[in-house]
Amino acid sequence: MTHKFKVAKFAAVGALVVSASLLSAPSASAEDGNIKVSQWDPQGNIRVIANFRSYGDELAACDVMADGYGAWAGLYKNVYNGSGIFIKSVSAGGNGNCRTNTQNVAEGTVVWIKICLRQNGINFACKWSHSGYA
Repeated sequence: MTHKFKVAKFAAVGALVVSASLLSAPSASAEDGNIKVSQWDPQGNIRVIANFRSYGDELAACDVMADGYGAWAGLYKNVYNGSGIFIKSVSAGGNGNCRTNTQNVAEGTVVWIKICLRQNGINFACKWSHSGYA
């Protein structure tokens, strides 16, 4: 009788340990799709930053440096060889200013950010991010 009790107790404790480890194990979440990209000046100072948060589909562009240029960020899908299908964009100008665009993006869409310096409505010195997803 004692042996059966010990086996049952061991099995119950083992089940609790497995259950607890499953509850505390890291899981995939919408946060995993986040992307961040920045542009730097020749001296290594950040000029503009853009990021995409998959939770809420928030694309943000921030002008970080008082240098006369603004920030433009575009969100794209199906990017290949430096071009892709445009989804949405946002721009910000003025040192320390950020703007966001929360237009919905289909869940699971693989996306990239294209960030550019912007002056007088013209984008230049653009850079692509790594991919993420909505």
